[in-house]
Amino acid sequence: MKFKILFTLLIASFIFYSCSKENSTEPTNPVTKGVFVINEGLYMQNNSEITFYDPSTEQTITNFYSQKNQRIIGDNANSMYIFENKGYVAVDGSNKIEVIDLQTGQSLGIINLGQNGSPREIFILNSSRGFVTSFNKHSVIEFNPSTLSIVREIPVGKYPEGIAYANFKLFVANSDLGNGNSISVIDLNSNSVIRTIQVGRNPRFVSLSNDGRILIGCSGDFFSATSLGGYYFVDPNTLTKTDSIILSHHPQDFALTKDNLLYYINDKGIGRINLNNKNTDTVFISGMTINDMYGIAYSIAYDEINQRLYVGNPKNFVQNGEVKIFDKNGNYLKKFETKINPGAIYFYRN
Repeated sequence: MKFKILFTLLIASFIFYSCSKENSTEPTNPVTKGVFVINEGLYMQNNSEITFYDPSTEQTITNFYSQKNQRIIGDNANSMYIFENKGYVAVDGSNKIEVIDLQTGQSLGIINLGQNGSPREIFILNSSRGFVTSFNKHSVIEFNPSTLSIVREIPVGKYPEGIAYANFKLFVANSDLGNGNSISVIDLNSNSVIRTIQVGRNPRFVSLSNDGRILIGCSGDFFSATSLGGYYFVDPNTLTKTDSIILSHHPQDFALTKDNLLYYINDKGIGRINLNNKNTDTVFISGMTINDMYGIAYSIAYDEINQRLYVGNPKNFVQNGEVKIFDKNGNYLKKFETKINPGAIYFYRN
């Protein structure tokens, strides 16, 4: 569950639920490219959904999963990993990974992670080795993507979230409910943690940077308006920190471009950092431009081919949301409707 929901649930209880009309039509052909949005739904309401959007036709299927499978995907879908034309969806509240055919939307089965499995982020190395961070088990669970079976659990730090791969190692962000300040390094030969590296407070997001380093996003203390977070870089060969960019306003999820621009969510909206010279624009896109109710951006992704920035707008967190599309200079272009709380955005090109 996104951290912001913990605060907005109280707000949402005073807001009337508002239904917006469906814009869902069956695709005439198998999906070969487009945008998938993982909608979290409301916590413990079992109403997560996947939305599909085709930028070339502007066709939107808000209920891509349930339309095909005649059932709900589960409670609190958190993320997706695309591998071999399949989407592996981490459904946190339902303690499972749902596997779908991205061309048809058809469910191909589930990976049951058991009680408190709470999957957050997934990485798949090959057809026999996949990994998911288990928030409540404080571990990384290895699974077989082909047989949909559990292989092993590898203990890491408390409440892990983000995960990334480099140099036959996994790098795992140990959030510890906002109190953590480390990443665990798992060697995939020994299947064990070989190093714990100190970073900033509340590490939640991990990715591979353009120069091959591990990029870790730390949000700081959400209960303190003055707490500092930032982005840290780790060399996957020496397993040492090499650089950091310290920021205020609780930096969160990010999207990195090939020309080394980092667009990131913060309390003010969307910020931008030029990683070549560390020039930072804290308010690249105002939060009120994205969400005129609370000024909150909820997810972010960058389309490198078309140079478009996609930003999730949760609106009031209880009604259907939307994704707004901007050009690389921050100019608003268009939007499309989603289901409740669009928490993650992915580009698919077969």
